[in-house]
Amino acid sequence: MFTPNERNPKKIIKAAEIKKGETVFEIGPGTGTLTQALMDAGARVIAIEVDKDLIEPLKNKFGDKITLIHGDVLSDLSVLSDLSDFSFKLVSNIPYNITSAVLERFLTISPRPSRMVLMVQKEVADRITAKPPNMSLLSVVCQIYARCERIAIVKAGAFRPIPKVDSAIIRLDFVHPQNPEKVIAIAKKGFSSKRKQLKSNLGPNFVAKLEQLGLNPKIRAQELTVGDWKRLL
Repeated sequence: MFTPNERNPKKIIKAAEIKKGETVFEIGPGTGTLTQALMDAGARVIAIEVDKDLIEPLKNKFGDKITLIHGDVLSDLSVLSDLSDFSFKLVSNIPYNITSAVLERFLTISPRPSRMVLMVQKEVADRITAKPPNMSLLSVVCQIYARCERIAIVKAGAFRPIPKVDSAIIRLDFVHPQNPEKVIAIAKKGFSSKRKQLKSNLGPNFVAKLEQLGLNPKIRAQELTVGDWKRLL
C-alpha cells in the first residue's frame, strides 16, 4: 500500500464535497490517513480493510468513532447490504490492482454510491475520462453510469514508498441510465477487435443503423461517443 502525503487527502476531501453527518464508505483505510481527513470533514465513516494486521491499529486509533469492517470488499457482499439503507459516497485511495473490479461492483450493482472519489493510476484515470478518438470499453462503461472527471494529477513522489507510476484523483457522479446492459453489450462487440472497422465488429445488421445515424460504417469503436452507442440500440 502506497501512503499519500497530507496534501492529497485534502484534494480528495474537497472533490468529495462532504456534508457534516454524511455517510462515506472507504475501501482499504490502511493506516488511516484519509480516514482521519474524512472524519475531520464531518463524515460518518464506514471502512472495510482486508489486511488483518491493520485492524487492531485502526481500532486503537479510531475506536468507535468509525465503523470498521474486516473483510474483502469484492467477496464479502453481505457486509455491504447495510449500505442499502441510506445514501452514501465512496471515497477511497483504493489498491490499484482492484480498481476495475471496484468500479464494476459499485457502478453496476446496488447499493450504488451517489458519488465516488478515488485515487487511481493516472493511465486508468485517462482511460476512464477519455473522449473520442481515444475511447475504450472502460470509458464507455464508466461514462454510461456516471459523469466522470479527473480532478488532479498526483506525481509518484507524493507517495511513500515512491511507486513507479503517477496517480490521479477522479470523481464519478452516478446517473440513472436507461438500458445500460444493452448498450454495454453492443459496445463490447464494437471493441472486440480494436483495429477493425465498426462494421466488421458489429456485423452487417448494424451497417444500415450506422448510416441512418450519420455514422460512417468504417469508423472504429474508439471514435464513438457514449451518446452514439446509446443511439445504436
